[in-house]
Amino acid sequence: MSRRRRLSEIERSTIAQERRNGVSAASLAARYDVSLKTIYNVVNHRDERQTANGSRSRVVGIRVSDDDLRRFDAALSRRGIAHRSDAMRRLMLAAEGVFLPDDEMCDELRSLGAALNRVGNNVNQIARRLNEAKVRGERLSYPASSHRDVRALAGLVFDLADQVQEMSRARRSLLDLEISSALAGLAERDENGAE
Repeated sequence: MSRRRRLSEIERSTIAQERRNGVSAASLAARYDVSLKTIYNVVNHRDERQTANGSRSRVVGIRVSDDDLRRFDAALSRRGIAHRSDAMRRLMLAAEGVFLPDDEMCDELRSLGAALNRVGNNVNQIARRLNEAKVRGERLSYPASSHRDVRALAGLVFDLADQVQEMSRARRSLLDLEISSALAGLAERDENGAE
């Protein structure tokens, strides 16, 4: 009896899917250069595996850069997690809590937006006054009080930018805690060799 080749995981998934879609076992055996028994075993094993996995029949594939994958693996490593699939499954299940709109952040951003609008109005007032003076041919004066006002305005803009950055840092920290919570238990399970 000749030795047949070993099927990849993708080929096994494809065979099981095509059998469900009505492709004959003989056709699949010829295409993949395996025996009919192998085709039947693949389909039966898939059914048993889906039942054992709580009907995890869907495969999600994403494309990432080498850098993205390196950073993801590093994040898992820092948490002591060995299996990407377990981490992704936990994150998907926790997505409802992790990806909720942040009402507090939205309120803060609305407030900052209003403050920036006020700054914009002030800048428009300054520009209008300077343009009016220029049109009338007046010498543009820039007294010390105006200089202080412009400096105060610039300070406000920088303060607002700092506040936005701080809110962003705080939100990232909160998300990190939520993600850590979602991944809790995986590191201990990996160390104990479970699943």
